[in-house]
Amino acid sequence: MNAVRKVLSSLLVLFLILNQMPLIGKADSNTLQIGSVKGSSVNVYASPKLSSAVTAVLQKGEEYPLIQSAAGDSADAITHKVTSGNTLWKLANQYGTSVQELKRLNGLKNEKISLGQTIKIPQSVQVHQVISGDTLWKITNKYGVTINDVTKLNVLKTTQLKIGQKLKIPVYYYEVQLLGGKKGWVKKSHLQVKTSKRVVMGWSFNGTSNTYIQQMKNKPNLNVVSPRWFTLSQSESGVTVKTDPAYTKAAHDAGKKVWPLLGNNFDPVLTDLIISNPQKRQKLISALQTALIKSKSDGINVDFENIDIKNKQDYVSFIRELKTALKPHGIIVSVDVTRTSADPFWSGSLDRKELGKLADYVIMMGYDEHWGGGPKAGSVASLPWVEEGIKLLMKDVPSHKIILAVPFYTREWVTDLSSNELRSIDRSMSEVNRIISSKGLKKVWDPKASQYFVQFTEKGEKHQLWIEDKKSIELRMKMMKENHLGGAAAWYIGSETSDIWDVYHFN
Repeated sequence: MNAVRKVLSSLLVLFLILNQMPLIGKADSNTLQIGSVKGSSVNVYASPKLSSAVTAVLQKGEEYPLIQSAAGDSADAITHKVTSGNTLWKLANQYGTSVQELKRLNGLKNEKISLGQTIKIPQSVQVHQVISGDTLWKITNKYGVTINDVTKLNVLKTTQLKIGQKLKIPVYYYEVQLLGGKKGWVKKSHLQVKTSKRVVMGWSFNGTSNTYIQQMKNKPNLNVVSPRWFTLSQSESGVTVKTDPAYTKAAHDAGKKVWPLLGNNFDPVLTDLIISNPQKRQKLISALQTALIKSKSDGINVDFENIDIKNKQDYVSFIRELKTALKPHGIIVSVDVTRTSADPFWSGSLDRKELGKLADYVIMMGYDEHWGGGPKAGSVASLPWVEEGIKLLMKDVPSHKIILAVPFYTREWVTDLSSNELRSIDRSMSEVNRIISSKGLKKVWDPKASQYFVQFTEKGEKHQLWIEDKKSIELRMKMMKENHLGGAAAWYIGSETSDIWDVYHFN
């Protein structure tokens, strides 16, 4: 009997502890909660307390990913002792209220306050009117708050409730991730919350319609596919269109969205010819809109690379006009960008901040750190290089709108030992495994690149491979989760080994 009493006592203590802890809530890893600011001049606090420093002020419509929720001081009676320089206007700004509300709550006839005066600060609350069958447990569950906080806020002496009784419900805080990876706390009442499923995307390339359809099978976590259907051209419409109804049907039957790719063939002259001319832009957009609707596509992936820097704002105008045309049809617009670098055509021509405001997603192509035909052998995408690129992009684009593109390929670097000439060969993951197996090579971990490495010498040539495999992809997926990114994309489906699908997801 004593043992039973001890167990019950322990359970009661645990219950009380849990009900005094701040409520922490996190979204499933394959979804993101996104908060849209409802009002203007909304304060972001350093901690979930109104008395903490205001670190930023948000405006209506801004959106950021939500990390967790917490009670903070939401059930406390808040007071402020007036210090030198305080005014009611400054206090209203600090605590997110109005001068009128401070005057009303404190019985002030004017705005004069004195040093050392204690000012009561109003708390944001919801009001719940008790109905038949209500209990504190049911009510707190409904609002996602603790019994302890509701009890404290309402100074309840008993758990017994009366029908018609009005209960004040505390308004908790959300921790939000701002630009640049900065974090802060916002009152829940200031945010409209939506849940978004993370994108797990793959480009279709280097195959046929039938092979692409086969590659979609048995990949339940792959939720977006991107075929190469649109290419800029000198035709009247400005685009060559090659849609495939069988592909779309197979993708939709498999539960996958279709975002066809629009490419510019890395041609800066043709790109300039079209996007610098408002009339040509409109013809291109009209042709794309018609083709996307007719093909029942769910989105579009714009992949313009090697753009002349003089077209930087032309490209922004094109994406703005494209989004305006497609939004009424619910068609998603995603835009590919390179990792930030000093190159004016491949990087400097992209206004990432403006593109991030306009597009639904910005896809950072996290590869070609050492590019094919380049002067130096090295990883296609070392983890530190990729992570630094994401951090740079997060200064301009909210993280929930960023998709990281990862390589499903490896580059084999071959150095002629007599002439020191360097060349490279792109290898699929299966090809790399065959090379390792046939030559009896042992993979060595490269801590700087955070991936495996092999090398061998044959016929007077040195071969070096920084390997993309299950481990390197797993580390990137972990980094995406930690930075609250909107998803992942892979270049390209079909070049991976089957074990990649064990880690290429957000589950």
